[in-house]
Amino acid sequence: MASYEGVLSRIHCQSPRSNHNDPTRPELDVVTLRWDGEQVARRDMGTGEGWTLDVTRPLPGPATVEVVVRPNVDGSVEDVIGTVVLSEDLVGRGIPATDFHVARFDEAGAQYQLTYKVQVVPDPVDAPPPVG
Repeated sequence: MASYEGVLSRIHCQSPRSNHNDPTRPELDVVTLRWDGEQVARRDMGTGEGWTLDVTRPLPGPATVEVVVRPNVDGSVEDVIGTVVLSEDLVGRGIPATDFHVARFDEAGAQYQLTYKVQVVPDPVDAPPPVG
């Protein structure tokens, strides 16, 4: 029986939710990625920034990944601006040659895109018997 893993590859900020209208401070969001409710990545991001993620997890069944943003300003609140569901059904249905998928989110004044995929985990190869 095949095993699968989910891969979160990259997130890109086209436009942050933050809009504090203070020219002395950059417009930044605190971006959090949650995998089935567990935080797996967090970082400040601004317009045009990309972040290469290194998140790979076993996928024993479908998993939900949430993209959560809040302006990097005291008292701001988080918004889930989008979700993706990772499941074995995604294998072979992404961008040709890479099988990555790109989800675009435009919600709560924020525009982001998440690149992800689900891949088959190769069976471990049995080591050859020792010589001697």
